[in-house]
Amino acid sequence: MLKKHFLFEKEFFISVISIALPIAIQNVISSGVTAMDTIMLGQLGDIAVSGASLGGQPFFLMMIAIFGISGGGAVLISQYWGKGQVDVIRRVMRISCTFSFIVSVIFTFGSFLFPNQIMSLFSNEQEVIIAGASYLKTLSLGFILYTLSASYLMALRAVEQVIVTTTIYAISFFVNVAINYMFIFGKFGAPALGVQGAAIGTVAARIFEFVAVLIYMYFVEKKIGYKMHNMFKIDKKLLPDFMHHSLPVMGNEFIWGMGSVVTGMIMGRIGSTFVAANSIVAVFYQLISVFTFGIANASGVICGKTIGQGNYERAQKTAVTLNLVAICSGFITAIITFFIKGAFIGMYEITPEAKQVAFDMMTVLVFIQPLISIDIVNIIGVLRGGGDTKVALMLDGGGMWLINIPLSIVLAFVIKAPAALIYLSMRCDMFVKIIIEFWRIHSKRWIRTVTREDL
Repeated sequence: MLKKHFLFEKEFFISVISIALPIAIQNVISSGVTAMDTIMLGQLGDIAVSGASLGGQPFFLMMIAIFGISGGGAVLISQYWGKGQVDVIRRVMRISCTFSFIVSVIFTFGSFLFPNQIMSLFSNEQEVIIAGASYLKTLSLGFILYTLSASYLMALRAVEQVIVTTTIYAISFFVNVAINYMFIFGKFGAPALGVQGAAIGTVAARIFEFVAVLIYMYFVEKKIGYKMHNMFKIDKKLLPDFMHHSLPVMGNEFIWGMGSVVTGMIMGRIGSTFVAANSIVAVFYQLISVFTFGIANASGVICGKTIGQGNYERAQKTAVTLNLVAICSGFITAIITFFIKGAFIGMYEITPEAKQVAFDMMTVLVFIQPLISIDIVNIIGVLRGGGDTKVALMLDGGGMWLINIPLSIVLAFVIKAPAALIYLSMRCDMFVKIIIEFWRIHSKRWIRTVTREDL
């Protein structure tokens, strides 16, 4: 009976783990960079942590836009990968990288020229604005380099090349931490620059990543054969397909990202104590959820590849099985959170008030992690991989703007609710979304072929 709805094949779980594990390791590394930033800056107090957290919001928004563009490209790439059409994949990568580059140029100029004005949107505390502006202006120098390397590496994920990404980011982590330590605290003859020093470390890591990607692209990678100097050769025949299937993913990420930025503004208006606490919880959440995001990315690749091969019945079983895996992952992360939350918060030198707020928020996280896990795997993995990008957009964007943000504003500024309840309100859309996701998968309407034969 169970075999009618689930896949219990050794090869299937090996394929999930072979994609999910390197991505999980990569996410650990990326989250580890953020964690080290906040731990080091935590030695300087709440203002430094808050300044870096809010100063990173424009980069976060740009990163979300890049993820959307690349994720939209991955919808096409994964299904063409199932069909074995490498030439089309290379053409999709060109379009994806070009659009990402244009976005990064806009964010670079805006962040470099107007850092103080941007920071004033997030906080009304002058010290936080000054710290955040210093961080943002320096950080913006690495935006374009990040975009060019990240777009390429995210495209490689869709064709099951994940080891190179993990390797590059692993070395980048040590570059980042070493430069951070030098310039935050003024070690080895470097000036002590505090928050700006953390940004310098991040830019140094971006330079390394870009150089490493160029070396891999031009001298090592042979399977796809994409080259950066061909980036602006836009394929007019393929462009309408890219826009049709990618715009919903781009819109999804951008609307969700804008919602997160607005949430950051709400937190900034509540005060630096709440911002500092949420920064710590966000870092912890990123670290604890890495395997869930790995499963989600693996889900997108496997579902897309299976649909590209024309095996729709197996694709349906794949989706149902991946939801079961997501539930297990969520419960495991919830248990881990319950036991180590106190020790993690204890690593930070912040005020007792901020520590208590962070503890209360993590307690909420314990109870909602299984649901978050299901939501992530379905939106990022199953629905996108299946080409059902418009429904994913409506669920993610609608939930954020129609439920989370209005409720958070009311609780924060009208009711003056406790921090833990405000934190829960920023996640409560998932209670509605999961019901719709399950219905969508059960109906099989999520399975959509996005490839065509005349390319």
